[in-house]
Formats: sequence, C-alpha cells, structure tokens
Amino acid sequence: MTTLQISEQAASILSDMAKQQHLSSSELIERLIKKHSQELTKQPELLSDFAGILADSPIFSGDPLEIQKAMRNEWD
Repeated sequence: MTTLQISEQAASILSDMAKQQHLSSSELIERLIKKHSQELTKQPELLSDFAGILADSPIFSGDPLEIQKAMRNEWD
C-alpha cells in the first residue's frame, strides 16, 4: 500500500466523486488509473483506418470528375 499526498481541493473533489459513484476513494482512484492506463495503451486511429468506409456511400458513387464538375457548376 502506498500513501499519496494531495491538496485539500483535490481531496474534496475525490471525495465528492467517490460519493456520487458509491465507491470508496481508493476504489475510485484504482478505477481511474486503470481507465487512464487503457487509454494510454490504446492505438491511435489513423486516417488509413478509414479507407474504404465510404466506398458504398451514394454520395461518392459515380464518376469523380463528373461530381467535381457538378459541384463547380453550382456557382454558375
């Protein structure tokens, strides 16, 4: 077991959060640490992860050049 020293303000916030969650302060801290650790080890999403997702979208169906021309002609 480790003892941590935190400010009175942080201790008050921790106590309020623990009461809202119906947990002890130590259990809340353990859960927060676990969640934070999972977030840190989570792989970042890359733009390449989204490649192909919109391929079947009706917005992107058809000839890309014709879509581009139609968009440009909107301003005429």
